[in-house]
Amino acid sequence: MVLGAAGAAIGSAMPWSTMTSRDETRTFSGVVVGDGRLILVLAMLVALIALARLARRPLGPGGSDILAARLVSAGIIVVAAFDRMYGPPTLASFRAVSADQIAINPEGGLTLTLGSGVVALVGAILLHTGPRSPLAPRRR
Repeated sequence: MVLGAAGAAIGSAMPWSTMTSRDETRTFSGVVVGDGRLILVLAMLVALIALARLARRPLGPGGSDILAARLVSAGIIVVAAFDRMYGPPTLASFRAVSADQIAINPEGGLTLTLGSGVVALVGAILLHTGPRSPLAPRRR
């Protein structure tokens, strides 16, 4: 989960999309176009939950923090997947206004974010809170 959260945070600051018109090409990072900021916040939340689990200090009773990590990781995947398919909403609206004269192409940061979200989700799914779990809180 930590690796996935770190990758998503790094990907949100990398080049996210390229907008090309007839005579100009501009590259935008995820933080600039908006959805990268949301990804950054979600990635920090996943990292917080993962680090708390590694420290054997769960953030919620009965595994609720694991459920939150799964939902937040899935949210990272959904946002990144929609941005990959349609472009970030701010750039997609430019394309709509221009009657498709502007092309929006995904960049490496968006792909890294999507892959890192999958890694974080797999890590969250693999966590369990049973008595045999190595990450279960110790009883004293």
